[in-house]
Amino acid sequence: MITENKIVLRFLFLFFGLLLFPFPLNVIPKLDFIQNALSDVYHIIIPWIGKHILQLNYDITVFTNGSGDTTYDYVLVLFFLVLAAIATIVWSILDRKERSYEKLNYWFLVLLRFYVGYIMLSYGMAKVIPLQFKEPSFFRLLEPYGDSSPMGLVWTFIGASKAYTIFSGLAEVIGGILLLHRKTVVLGGMILIPVLANVVLINFCYDVPVKLYSSELLLMVLLIMGPHSQRLLNVILFNKPTKPIEHKEPFTIKKRLRIKNAVKWIVVIFFLYANIGDSIESSKKYGPGAPKPALYGLYEITDFKINSKEIVPVITDTIGWRYIAIERPKSIQLYKTDMSMVWYTSKIDTTSNAIELTHPKDSTKVYTLNYSRTDSTMAIKGVIAKDTIDCNTKRLDKKDFLLTSRGFNWINEYPFNR
Repeated sequence: MITENKIVLRFLFLFFGLLLFPFPLNVIPKLDFIQNALSDVYHIIIPWIGKHILQLNYDITVFTNGSGDTTYDYVLVLFFLVLAAIATIVWSILDRKERSYEKLNYWFLVLLRFYVGYIMLSYGMAKVIPLQFKEPSFFRLLEPYGDSSPMGLVWTFIGASKAYTIFSGLAEVIGGILLLHRKTVVLGGMILIPVLANVVLINFCYDVPVKLYSSELLLMVLLIMGPHSQRLLNVILFNKPTKPIEHKEPFTIKKRLRIKNAVKWIVVIFFLYANIGDSIESSKKYGPGAPKPALYGLYEITDFKINSKEIVPVITDTIGWRYIAIERPKSIQLYKTDMSMVWYTSKIDTTSNAIELTHPKDSTKVYTLNYSRTDSTMAIKGVIAKDTIDCNTKRLDKKDFLLTSRGFNWINEYPFNR
C-alpha cells in the first residue's frame, strides 16, 4: 500500500483525483468536451477565489497556456488542496468502519501509473521525434548569446543535439511503458525518478514555467514507488534480503479477470497508437518532416539601396537591412543593420517570383517584393511603406554556424570550447 494511514490515503486519493480528472476520459476521441467544460467552470471559480478570498491585488485573467505556472495554476492547486482536505474530514467522519482499503489503494495506484505512463509517452515521443526541442532556428543563431532567456538557453542547448534529445525522449518513453505493466513498475519508476528529477531541476534552475506540473509528476512517481521503497532500501543500502511482492488481484472471478486484462492491453495499445500517431502527424505539419518554404534559408545582405540611395552598413543604423530569414511557411523575418527584427506574414509565388508581405498587426499593410535568385544568391526589389527597396544577398544555411556544424568528434587534441 502507499500508506497504511487511512486519512493520508483518503487525502492523497482525493487531491490527485481532482488534479487528474477527467483523465482518462479526456484522451478518448470525441470526449475532449469534458475537459473544456471543466476548464470553463474553473475559469469562473478560480478568479473569484483570487479576488474575494485571497484578495489578490490583480484579477486573474490569464489561464493555463504555454506556461503552467500562472497565478491561475497556483490558485487551482491551492483550491484542490483545500477541497481535498475538507472532503477527507467529511469522509473520515462518515466512514469509521474498519476497512483495509486494499481496493482503493489498488485502483489509486492504477490511476497514477496509467496517467504518468501516458504523459511520459506523450513527452517522450515529442523528443524521439524532435518536436519539443527542435534544431536552433535562424532567430536563435542570430540572437546575441547574452540576450537569450534561461529557458531559451535550455531549448537551444538540448535542441542543438538531436541524439541527446532522442535519448532523453527514449528514457521517458521506456519508463512510461514500464509503468503500464504491474510487474515492471519498479523498473519504470527507477528510470523515471532520475529522469523527472532532472526535468524538475531544469525547470526550477532555468525558470521554465512547468515547475508545478513537473513537480506533480515526480511526486506521483514517488507515490507509485512507495510500496516498493523498503524492499529497494534493503537491497541497495542495507544489504538485507527481501521478499518478492505479492500481487493481489482485485477480481477473483476468472471471467472478470480476463476482461480486466483485455481492457488493460487495449488501453496500453491505444496509448501507444495515440502518442506515436500524434507525434508523426505533428512532425509532418510543423516538425522535422514538415515541408520547408520555397525560399528557405538565411540571406545576408551584401548591398542595400533605399530610394536608389545606397546605405552603408553601420551597427547603429535602423534603416538598412542585414539579414532576411525564411525558415517557416508564411513567415519572414527582416533584420535591420542594428539587428532589430521585423516580422511579416508572407506568401511566396514561385511562378511570378514575388513575395507578398503583410504586417502582422495591420492586415491592410501589404507589400510586394520581386526576387531573382541562384543557388547561393538572391536579389530583391520592391516597395515597402512607400520606400523603394533594392538589395542583393548571399544565401546562408545552418551549416554556416559553428553551433550546428561542429558535430561530434572522437578525437580532440585540445578542448574546442568557444
